[in-house]
Amino acid sequence: MNLVWLRNDLRLEDNPALWHALEQGGPVMVVYCDCEPQDRNHGESRKKIAFRRAHAEDLANKLRQQGIKFQMLEGLNYHTLPSQIQKFWKTHKVTKLYFNENYLLNERLRDQHVINSAKNDQLVVHTYPANYLVPPGSVRKQDGSMYHVFTPYKKKMVSQLLVNPGKSYPVHGKVKIPNHSKLNNETKAIWPVGEQAAFHALQQFTQNGDYDRYRDRPDVAGTSQLSPYLAIGAISAQQCLQFWISLFGSEAIESKWVSELMWRDFYSDLCFEYPKLVKGQPFKRQAVDDWQNNMDYFGAWKAGQTGFPIIDAGMRQMLTTGWMHNRVRMLVASFLTKLCLVDWRMGEKVFMEHLIDGDFASNNGGWQWSSATGCDAAPYFRVFNPWTQSKKFDPEGAYIKKYVPELQSLSAKDIHEPSAQQRMDCDYVQTIFNYKERREMCLSWYKSKKN
Repeated sequence: MNLVWLRNDLRLEDNPALWHALEQGGPVMVVYCDCEPQDRNHGESRKKIAFRRAHAEDLANKLRQQGIKFQMLEGLNYHTLPSQIQKFWKTHKVTKLYFNENYLLNERLRDQHVINSAKNDQLVVHTYPANYLVPPGSVRKQDGSMYHVFTPYKKKMVSQLLVNPGKSYPVHGKVKIPNHSKLNNETKAIWPVGEQAAFHALQQFTQNGDYDRYRDRPDVAGTSQLSPYLAIGAISAQQCLQFWISLFGSEAIESKWVSELMWRDFYSDLCFEYPKLVKGQPFKRQAVDDWQNNMDYFGAWKAGQTGFPIIDAGMRQMLTTGWMHNRVRMLVASFLTKLCLVDWRMGEKVFMEHLIDGDFASNNGGWQWSSATGCDAAPYFRVFNPWTQSKKFDPEGAYIKKYVPELQSLSAKDIHEPSAQQRMDCDYVQTIFNYKERREMCLSWYKSKKN
């Protein structure tokens, strides 16, 4: 009996553990361990937990339709999981265990515990890299050390991928699913459930998008919005890369969109190399770590009531949809850490509590970048101006009007920085501080911490 243990790889295509188990011949069972208590302990949002569960159930139905037994073990945490899955393989007389690798610290400890138990029970264990363009630990300097700056990391990865772009495992011949272009259950959901829906989103983005031109525009559907699917493994980064290579050739490897997938690898690799990052520690040893933490500012930011329209629009988008445009994520993170002087870990926690695409490594990397505490981070004096950023990337105010409806009556000229009277007329809050004065004060504070 071959047992496939699914985790954040809820798909039939490009699932090497499942593919190899089926290829070996003999009966195959699939188990998925629903660890909602652990997910909540890790601060994941209800939206993400529900999204993952829906995909697990969707995949279970597909496997069962093919005659492949699927079992969901529920209510587990990482301490109880090893004994529960061990009990399962003993009951079903499993001889081989297959799973795709995870790389964060707690997950690696969990997996090692399972591997040790499996070997003690005479099981043969097969593990595979499956969720990144290259496995963490693969892109290194000549001396074997980790890159601390993204640009040379990316350059090295590009050179490696040009020589060996990898491959995406097809759906195994023993399993049949409908063609990707045909969705069984079209819904009006922002992110329909199922790996077919994920691949369809990739196709639509590729056909209709102009990523290089619109990727920083929150008022335009210019990004792929595949992050929720990538976060739970309904689609893999390698699938995305291979699809683009099939359309654009090897030039796709050096495209701006694939570069964003490389950022995802970079942040995961950092957490793999430096476990302290998953323990709430800043990357930089000398980073600011005694924040002012004005709770009034934090509360206003958290509720989307700062009086800065683009900031409030971003926070309200996340609160209502579970997602936020990447450019706006940088703006709201800069605002909280550079202007409110609130600890980046408080913002990191809020994001994880609300985002449907909450990915620990990417979220941690983004917040440490914004707060000047992380690897290859923005310098402390780089403070995004919410007024000018708003005018540049949401020129007509369409994004603001969608999520801050109080301001719908204002013109494109006025909506980015409403006057005090316009705020009163629209029943919109006044700013929590004067931007210019606050910026100067914060820069002085940062400089004092450097000296």
